[in-house]
Amino acid sequence: MKFYLNLEGVASTLYILLTQGAIFTGLALAFGLDEFLIGVTASFPMIAQVFQIFSPVVVEKIPKRRTLVNLFNLLARLPWALLIVLLAFKERNPLVFVFVFAVSQIFGTLAGNAWTSLVRDLIPESERGRFFGRRNVYISFTSLVFFYVYSLLIDRLKDPLGYQLSIAIGMFGTLVSLWSMLKVPEVPLKSSGARAEVSLVFQDKNFMKLCVFYFFWNVVIAFTSPFFTYHLLKNLQVPFSYIGLTGVLNSIVAMIFYFFWGRLSDKVGHKSIAVAGVFIVSFLPPMWFFMNTFTYRYLMLADAVVSAIGWSAINLSFLTLPMEVAQSSSSAYFATYAALGGVGGLIGAVAGGATAKLLAGIQVGSSTFPIYGVQLMFLASGILRIFTLKLLTKVRARRYVPLRTLIASTLFLSRDNALTRSNGSSVYDVLKVIRKKLEEREEDEKPWRVKRWW
Repeated sequence: MKFYLNLEGVASTLYILLTQGAIFTGLALAFGLDEFLIGVTASFPMIAQVFQIFSPVVVEKIPKRRTLVNLFNLLARLPWALLIVLLAFKERNPLVFVFVFAVSQIFGTLAGNAWTSLVRDLIPESERGRFFGRRNVYISFTSLVFFYVYSLLIDRLKDPLGYQLSIAIGMFGTLVSLWSMLKVPEVPLKSSGARAEVSLVFQDKNFMKLCVFYFFWNVVIAFTSPFFTYHLLKNLQVPFSYIGLTGVLNSIVAMIFYFFWGRLSDKVGHKSIAVAGVFIVSFLPPMWFFMNTFTYRYLMLADAVVSAIGWSAINLSFLTLPMEVAQSSSSAYFATYAALGGVGGLIGAVAGGATAKLLAGIQVGSSTFPIYGVQLMFLASGILRIFTLKLLTKVRARRYVPLRTLIASTLFLSRDNALTRSNGSSVYDVLKVIRKKLEEREEDEKPWRVKRWW
């Protein structure tokens, strides 16, 4: 069962690579989208999550979640075949690309909700960190190979053949993912009524704190996320092949850290990993303020490494943390979480797109240190990411080791030579000691615990 879930993730990656990063930006520019449309369209994966609020009703009517995953994925990805045809024409309507991308993201997010609800019942909580850690490693390796393949196809074969072949590979991956899901067992879902379930979610104050954090996080991310690659392609004219090379480096580092974060999250809790990830990626946008034609070769390498470390933690924990905080496997929990995040994405995208269009013609600084208008947005983004940490720390999780406690405890043990014992203790042995000390402290303080549903 786990093999087919992993295969589904690997095959889906061939398509997902088309919808993000440099491949998406290249396609958007090929269809003539301006700064505002790129900003809004790139945020559709977040905006489309608003439609997840309808997911509980659909699941209640059709409780076969495996079937829903395949149906929604088919409806999401099939329209991309139309783009293969449209790319053959020199006159391309940007609104057609926007429409196809919007439809694909709406159905894709519905598929994701059904998939998350199903996997929560299939994978025990004690194994989720390791399972998703390994799964993300396989996905990262696939991204490593095929992002570079797509970059070479686009660089060597140019527009339109490079894009057409890339989309065709993504369509092949879709067929494999649909077949893989057919091999995954179906688990009946007991429902007490979609409206009643949504009402219970809004009464769960702790889960709503997580949703509030996710809302503001998506506002901040959507504000600048489309413009990092835009800055490379439009302002700096960075070759696709070099972007592909840094993508390979990013995927290699991410594979290593998915293993690390996956095992660590099962020991110290998914919230701890989320906090660490948000803290790390908050330093990335300010670094892009210095990204220009003279520094991009070095800064892109640094960005690839740091972003791999931080985003591997976020990608893992943002999927597993709602599973831990939710009091049941009802799709209403994940729908509410995703929908509020989608509203945040919409607000951030509109604000970011409008701001980027306003700053598009601005270029200040010297010839050796040019500063484009969009880089001012990057500075603001770093500050706002740090702000969201306060919201995340308010969420109560069943297991949580504060970042400062984890670092301080590790340094303390290192000072006492606990990390250099002759028997070669690992970092996980250290974490056992830390966890024991924290549990002893928790027994004295008697902290609030999340009421579990199982």
